Amino acid sequence: MPPTDPLDDLLHVLVLRADEGLCPEAVVLAQGRLHTPTPRPTGMPRRSTGGRPFRNALRVARASAGSLAHAEGFVLRGREVVHHARCVDTRGAVMDPTWPEEDGLAYAGVTLAGERVEAVRRRTGTRTAFPGVLDAHTQHTRDADRILTHGIPPTALLPAGW
Repeated sequence: MPPTDPLDDLLHVLVLRADEGLCPEAVVLAQGRLHTPTPRPTGMPRRSTGGRPFRNALRVARASAGSLAHAEGFVLRGREVVHHARCVDTRGAVMDPTWPEEDGLAYAGVTLAGERVEAVRRRTGTRTAFPGVLDAHTQHTRDADRILTHGIPPTALLPAGW
């Protein structure tokens, strides 16, 4: 079997999952962008080997003095599509502060204004164990499906080349 493009593989899985109704995958398909991974710049901290990607990406973005933003969505890791967060620079290049570079083959997601991510954390009571803005469980139980029903508010999205 010929090799496939990781971005195509990721999109295929997201489209299949989005057919199931209110879900983060549908939000990403409607409002997100595709990204290919970029090597982590020298000096960019790697926060851990995997346990808290949402918190890690938010912390690194905050510490970057405006050169990186928090992005959330999905990543193709091997053959598995995983809900994940990472940092994105103003050119749209993805830098993952949680996983080794070779783990993320393709990314799809939304780039979010940091203050809006913080607002969701406060509103949903997920400050210490933050599972992400698009976390389906948080949306269904704590946030009344706001984002899954209406999408990310335009004021919370950072455009390409922010």
